[in-house]
Amino acid sequence: MNKKPKILATGANGMMGCDIIPILESEFEVLATDVDNMDIRDPEAVRAVFEAFRPDWVLHMAAMTDLDRCEVEPEIAEAVNHIGTRIIASACAEFDVPLIYISTSGVFSGRKNTPYVETDIPKPQNIYGKTKYKGEIAVREILPKDKWLILRAGWLFGGGPQDKKFVGKIYKIAKQRGSLSAVDNIYGSPNYTVDIGNLIIYLIKNNLFGLFHVANTGWANRFQIAREIVDIANVECVVEPVPSEFFKTKAPRPPMEAIENCRLNEIGYQMRPWKEALAEYLKRLL
Repeated sequence: MNKKPKILATGANGMMGCDIIPILESEFEVLATDVDNMDIRDPEAVRAVFEAFRPDWVLHMAAMTDLDRCEVEPEIAEAVNHIGTRIIASACAEFDVPLIYISTSGVFSGRKNTPYVETDIPKPQNIYGKTKYKGEIAVREILPKDKWLILRAGWLFGGGPQDKKFVGKIYKIAKQRGSLSAVDNIYGSPNYTVDIGNLIIYLIKNNLFGLFHVANTGWANRFQIAREIVDIANVECVVEPVPSEFFKTKAPRPPMEAIENCRLNEIGYQMRPWKEALAEYLKRLL
């Protein structure tokens, strides 16, 4: 019986990890790590795990993703998102292991009127975006081109109980209240974690490397997504459109975070429409 290849996953307890780890386990022997059993900020701890497990692949999902907390605690964001990624990449280089780094569509300025493509130049506007982009640079600097995948993900949803982002929040609020407000002048690409998990297996099996934008097809503003959630969940809740200034945040939000999957389209891989993916996810929650 052939042994499954081994993949070491960081950030396994997060929203993305909760959906992706079970998908990976169908094809890989998975070592699911989080800060409690491998602190990515500690080079010796990381090296010890690599030495013991000897992975064939590394999936690096661990990150500080709370935009406002990153703005208030930039040193921690730097330590986790940039330095932690540099440490993981260095371990991959030492043990000759390919790395899949989950980055973000938030690396761009947001000043473009149409979705960003892989060839657009990043210019992040907040600490989260800056530290994640520095992570990208570290991966490229440390590893050869045939040893890294950088996946820039859009507005994530998934994880069920672990979903503390927009879709999870709106779903809970809509069930509790008769009305809610959502921003109508910030655009992004909704992105189902399950679909990212399936894509990761495809990329590994086909030995593909480089930078990919990864999101379900189509783009929308927060108001449109909130209204779709209310419609799918069939709850009595009025969704009111408001400008981004309505909500005071510590971190600036780029007005355009939508991305286009140009490289995936080139290889013939199609992500499904975001509304279809959202409907499937909400059926899970319901």
